[in-house]
Amino acid sequence: MKWMQVIMALIIDGHNLIGALPDIQLNEPTDEARLLARLRAYRAFSGQDLIVFFDSGDWAAAGGPAANWSSPGVSVRFARPGQTADDAIVTFLRGRPQPGQYAVVTNDVELMWRAQAVGASIVRASDFVTKLVRSAERDQSSGGKHTPDPRDPAFADIYVGFLAAERSEKRGRPTEMLPFEAYVERLYGDDVEAAQKAAAWLGHSGQRAALQPLRDALTHNDVRVRAAALLAFGDLGHPAALPDLCERLLHDPGSMAREAAAQSLGRIGDRSVEAALETASKNDAKSKVRKAALAALAQIRARQKR
Repeated sequence: MKWMQVIMALIIDGHNLIGALPDIQLNEPTDEARLLARLRAYRAFSGQDLIVFFDSGDWAAAGGPAANWSSPGVSVRFARPGQTADDAIVTFLRGRPQPGQYAVVTNDVELMWRAQAVGASIVRASDFVTKLVRSAERDQSSGGKHTPDPRDPAFADIYVGFLAAERSEKRGRPTEMLPFEAYVERLYGDDVEAAQKAAAWLGHSGQRAALQPLRDALTHNDVRVRAAALLAFGDLGHPAALPDLCERLLHDPGSMAREAAAQSLGRIGDRSVEAALETASKNDAKSKVRKAALAALAQIRARQKR
């Protein structure tokens, strides 16, 4: 099994992974340090190299350069001022000669789309948490003296998942360019996967004419299609979508859609959407939506200071 040639390193979306951990909170002063301690233990057990990205605002709180927080096999990087960790991850991947050798650990729907678009694989942060817990339990049972063997069958499920994600991503790449109207037709069709891809294409088209079909997709009964349409609004970047995004952020029954709405509001929003984001950041039932709303607020306010 030649998985070591497939995955060179895991790229960790730091704060997103913290949000998936049950016993570390993002508002703790030591949340980053506690996450890194977990990741160092995982690296010692698995032998897998890790690259952890944090937002630029954590540079001062971290007490110095990222190199001071790195350790063998666990590299820590901070986004530049004014840049998000998501942007830093995508920039890093674009600079690699073989981005397919990396897997991004995140629950962030938009980052998943962006990372897959440049060729990386995806591992959901919620799934990776299980691996962290498993490695901690094994370390404790061995008195902390376990020397990992990466060929151990215990790791096989991780890399089978990576390979499956990579194959799925490759199958999802468009193999043809169709007329605008053809993508609109697919968006209205019954094939959920085709509708998601059509929404993504319409978002990247840059055409104002894509606004109405994407609005129509917000009534789709599958939350994956609604989320894809909401992310597509962020790609279009048109302020005319802001009311639709605010409405879905506050009222869509699917948390995936609400999270996608928050992310797109962060990308194209202005002061007019801050009230909706503040409401979601305080009142949404799902922590990932609250965190996405907080991140969007920070993104908007950072732009206002420039």
